[in-house]
Amino acid sequence: MFDLRSIVLGLVELLKKYTCINLIVYEEASEEDYKNGILLLPLIGIVLGFVAFIIGSFRYMYDGFFISSVLLLYYCIVTKTANIKDVYRTLNFYIKPSNQTENLSGILGTVMVLLMYFSLFRLVPATSLMIMPAAGFSSLIILSKVITRDKENTLILKYCGKYHIVAAFAIPFLFAALVNYRLIISLSLTYMTLAHGVSLLDKRVKKVPTSIEGFIIEISQVLFLIFTYIIRL
Repeated sequence: MFDLRSIVLGLVELLKKYTCINLIVYEEASEEDYKNGILLLPLIGIVLGFVAFIIGSFRYMYDGFFISSVLLLYYCIVTKTANIKDVYRTLNFYIKPSNQTENLSGILGTVMVLLMYFSLFRLVPATSLMIMPAAGFSSLIILSKVITRDKENTLILKYCGKYHIVAAFAIPFLFAALVNYRLIISLSLTYMTLAHGVSLLDKRVKKVPTSIEGFIIEISQVLFLIFTYIIRL
């Protein structure tokens, strides 16, 4: 069903979408290549998280607030703030109070997410930073089966099948078991909380914008860090 060439071509497209890495290949990826590449999304998260883990390890030598700032800067640069921008777009899409400006909800939500990152980066174990991006990507894939609305406008959700969901479960859980077994609990709580929340919202919303994917990734990562901090206490 899957071949290495197809997966690599899909991987290159996903790297362009979710990271600042822009590899040049002289073959255009097809829809099937893109679909196959989604299998490796959690692995992309692990690689991004491994660099964050290295940076976070320096908190024992330097001030925690400084390292949190560096981590946040790294995260924004390596992801091109693509998912952060999706938080802004999604909130503005769904929340437009008549007594506020159209963009205020997006601005406040984005600032809140960034502040949560800044605070949690210095509170959670450094090993959790390795799993955090994978938790975001895997949550997006897993929730594809929870969201029942029309997903034709999305770029990832509409392609996810059972093989993607199996990979989304297996890869983060495997790495979490290797680096810190307590992170398995955080992952489980994140998946369950999001699945319950999305199932409730899915009955009320009428449209699913393209930006919902980045929003899910960011919320998943913040929830994962919150649960990790709580469990550590």
